[in-house]
Amino acid sequence: MTKVRPSLKRMLKFAVYYGVADKLPYSLTAGFGPMAKRVRRWAAEDLFDHAGGRINIEKGAWFGSGRGISVGDRSGLGLDCLVMGPLTLGRDVMVGPRCMFVSQAHNTGDVSLPMTDQGMAEDRPIVVEDDVWFGAAVIVLPGVRVGHGSVIGAGSIITKDVPPFACVAGSPARVVKYRGSEGTPSVS
Repeated sequence: MTKVRPSLKRMLKFAVYYGVADKLPYSLTAGFGPMAKRVRRWAAEDLFDHAGGRINIEKGAWFGSGRGISVGDRSGLGLDCLVMGPLTLGRDVMVGPRCMFVSQAHNTGDVSLPMTDQGMAEDRPIVVEDDVWFGAAVIVLPGVRVGHGSVIGAGSIITKDVPPFACVAGSPARVVKYRGSEGTPSVS
């Protein structure tokens, strides 16, 4: 594995983001909120592998070094969001507060060894297509693809792929309806 040597610019942005910017007020806070949003964007956008236009990174969002993370145009990470990438967010993705994207896991197959001695499994990237809304406190597990136009209900745990335009909820999440369909309960 090749070691990536961080640039001075990346190190500065990392220090600014985790030292100051991630603690600034929520974007919708009266007064300094809009400026805080711009400072977080400025600090975070050079840390990601790709950052689209007009991204929003909210107060307390944690994404490590940003390597392996791509955030599309007009997408963002909500308050106190946790990303253990790799993660790809498409365009127009809304992520509610305290969501978790975890593409990493421990090896557990050898019952003769404690799990702490088995190391990490290979990362399984998470892919979120365009125009998806995640309610608060959603957990997305390794290797999941969330289809275009989906709505993920608050508190859901996503363990498998979500089809396009599906509204899912629960633990584990299941499809409760499709957007545009009538006569079924909506996800809130």
